[in-house]
Amino acid sequence: MTYLGFHLVFLLPPLLLLLLWARPRPPRLWAYLLMPLIALLYTTPWDNYLVWRGVWGYPEGRVLLRLGYVPLEEYLFFLLQPLLTGAFLHRVAGAPPPPSLGLPRVMGGGLWLLVAALGVLLLALEGRYLYLGLILAYFAPIFVLQWAFGGDLLWAWRRALLLGVGLPTLYLWGADLFAIREGIWWISPRYTLGLGVLGLPLEEMAFFLGTNLAVVQGLLLAWHPEALRRLR
Repeated sequence: MTYLGFHLVFLLPPLLLLLLWARPRPPRLWAYLLMPLIALLYTTPWDNYLVWRGVWGYPEGRVLLRLGYVPLEEYLFFLLQPLLTGAFLHRVAGAPPPPSLGLPRVMGGGLWLLVAALGVLLLALEGRYLYLGLILAYFAPIFVLQWAFGGDLLWAWRRALLLGVGLPTLYLWGADLFAIREGIWWISPRYTLGLGVLGLPLEEMAFFLGTNLAVVQGLLLAWHPEALRRLR
């Protein structure tokens, strides 16, 4: 199977079904459509660096063409994953709950700050810690900002947060494991810890968990009226 074939089997059919089920409408539609563009802009330099370093890669004959170091299909993944996760979240989120106490903003922001520091430490160690360090150091600062700004809103909306992150992440873990076993892409053992589940590296699990967290938390904040009042 090619990388494009992977999209045609694992991403586009469930996305179309979820769109028919969720039918996102304004005002939530605008943030939903903007999120893939944000993901594309933020993830592109990070992904190009990983491929350049040889952390992961794609065999010849499995991709159409490369833009920079990354295949065209990878950029499509940056767009399709937020659409997939966001469509599911739109269905399960429900109405925005009232904010909880402000303590989650301090605790959540502080916790993610520690995770970001751990990522920097792993980057300094390099070697088999590199991939995990790149994930934590690049994505944890987003979570610091999200929780410092609206941790109380996210905590009040925690059921939607858990469902919106958990189920799409489980699905993408399975799809990722299939792609690795089929040789659509590969992960270098040189830059990974060698830990995982059923052959799926721990770092890949962290990657999809982290990217879905960024998408879901960003959308929940964008959809909450209190967050919009804070921005004003």
